[in-house]
Formats: sequence, structure tokens, C-alpha cells
Amino acid sequence: MSSADPLLIYLPPYSTESAQVAPQLPLFCHRHPTAVVHYRWTGYPPVEDGSATETPESEGFYTPLHWPTPLHDTLQAYSWILENLMPPFYTRRDVYVYGSYLGASLATSLTLTETHPHQRMGIRGCITFNGIYNWTMFLPDHPINKLPRTRSVNIPEKILTRSLDPTFLGFKQQAGMLFEKPESLFDPFASPCLFFHTPGIHVPQSFTERAQGIPASKLPVEDTALELLLAAEPSKKSHLKFPPTESTLKIPEILLIHSGPPPLAPSLQRRQQRRKKEYRRNGFRTQAEELAGLMRHSIHEYELKDRKQWDEDLQDLKTRGEEAMRRVQVYYVGPHHQIPQLPSDGDQFAEAWLENRLSRWRRREV
Repeated sequence: MSSADPLLIYLPPYSTESAQVAPQLPLFCHRHPTAVVHYRWTGYPPVEDGSATETPESEGFYTPLHWPTPLHDTLQAYSWILENLMPPFYTRRDVYVYGSYLGASLATSLTLTETHPHQRMGIRGCITFNGIYNWTMFLPDHPINKLPRTRSVNIPEKILTRSLDPTFLGFKQQAGMLFEKPESLFDPFASPCLFFHTPGIHVPQSFTERAQGIPASKLPVEDTALELLLAAEPSKKSHLKFPPTESTLKIPEILLIHSGPPPLAPSLQRRQQRRKKEYRRNGFRTQAEELAGLMRHSIHEYELKDRKQWDEDLQDLKTRGEEAMRRVQVYYVGPHHQIPQLPSDGDQFAEAWLENRLSRWRRREV
């Protein structure tokens, strides 16, 4: 292999420091040079005797292992990769990022903020598996957590509110350890969906309670304005233009792989099928589809709409839609499984997706 061969960056499903067994490298990565980023992020998987929340540094300084430490580790690792693995002279080198679970959130934010097509060496695409792309969807105030008012009383609560799988539920339960403060969930680097739209909800005081105004009787007179601010309705969710107009960033090609929930018992399946409208719940599927829709909207409404003025191939609205769908793909690999590794079906699809893009590089090098 030469220094110009495409490079993969792998972000594991969780911090290897807090894991008893390090996650294995996905099979589709074995054929390519791969750099593994061992970021630090305490809180998942949960440890019975309590995992360390900080790590000692020099001169008695301790680095907290909650957010944003994993982001800093990832950005520092990427900078090192660019400085030390850049090919010589004018040769280009493509980089593709893969991350799963916690690593998927990091992989997505890294890709969205570091895809500069003009750079000799840089990120060209990303593959993720079962990522959390909007952590604010775990908060009680988020609209997705409000039960439909018209639901039939004979539909069991477990159908409407059950977690899509134990791993997803684990992330919700460990959010306090992972982020420490609720406002960290609103960081777009943690919740990449928030690059594309405003949150639409207030920042709560805890991870499990709704945002509430402080009673005026408990506030000093000079804090009346604060009480009014906290009690005010949050602004409605609205789209943001990302990447910014003057930026050299570009929405990358991305493959969002997700699994589904464990199957319901046959009796519950029949009762769910009688519902006229499916209740949209938070889960890995919802997270992937939410991000995909936002990225496609950005490509269709901003990037390609601007290019339409001078690119005759994009005059047809259907063509713009097809390009957005080609760039941002979602793939379902079946029900939840216990091992946090990419299942064989997903691995094969990821390998085909990656091979399709690397074939362009081979043609370019001929």
C-alpha cells in the first residue's frame, strides 16, 4: 500500500478505556489501512463499581471524561492524522470515517465539519451504525416524547413507549454520566442534527424533568426578568443553512445504517397493527431518518438550488432530489442484536458502498 491509498478512520462504539473487552474492527475495514481513534468517554457501557469520571494528567490536573473530552480527543487525533499521514508532493488522499453507537455521533460531527473537497487529504464520506444524532430527543420536553392525544385507550402503554432496544435505553439512562450537564446535549457536535435546525425546546435543569420557570416568590426582585424568560415558550424549530454560505464545507456522502427493535409478542403485534397511524417513537431508526432528512434538505434546498443557476444538469427538480438521495443513504439491517458490532448484512452493504466510492479513486489514479 502507498501513502496515497484511501484511509479509513474508525471510532469504536464506546470508549475502550471503560470497556473490559475492546470492540473488534469491522470486517469491511480489514482490506484498507485504518486508523483507530481511542477517544475517552465515561458512562457507557455502565460499570457496576462506577467508572472513573476523570483521568490524571501532569501537575495534578485531571481531565473530565464526560463531554466534550471525547470531541477534543477526536479532533486532536484527526489533526495528527492529517499532519503525519499526508501523502508527499501534490498527491491526494481520500479519508472515510466509520463509527458506531457513541462513535457514530463523533464520526458524523467530524465528517460534517471537516469535509473540504478541495483539500489534498480530507474526509470524502462516512458510514455510521446505530448513532444518536440528536441527544435532545431524550429530553421530556421534546415533541417526540409526547403521546398522541387521540390514541385508543385499549392500546397498551408498552407499545407506545417501550424502548426500541436495550442499548438505546442504556444511552438514555446514562446521559447524565456521558454529558454531565443537560446543556451539553444541545451542542451540535454532540447532536449533529442541530447543525441543521434550532432545538425548538428550552434547556432543562435536569435530564429527566421538564423545563419549568422558577416561581416568582422564590426569585429576588431583580431576577423577575429571568423568571419571565424561563416561563416563555421556546421558539419554534426552524431550519438553519448548513454549511454556511461562505464556507468551503460540503455535505458528504454518508451511509446511515440502523437496526430495529426486538419483535413484539404476537398478541401485541396484532393490537399494534389495528392502529390507523403508527406512533413515531425515538429509536435508532428515527435518529437515522431524522438526520438523513435534514442533510437531504440542505443538499436539495441550498447547495443544488444555488448550483442550478449555472449547472444545466440540475434544472430538473427530480434530478436534484435524486442527487440528495444518492449522497445520503439509510440502510436497515434487521432487529436488535446483543453484540454492538455491525451485523454481516450491514457489513456487506457497507463494503459495497465503500467499494463503489473507492473505484472512482482507482479510475482517477489510472
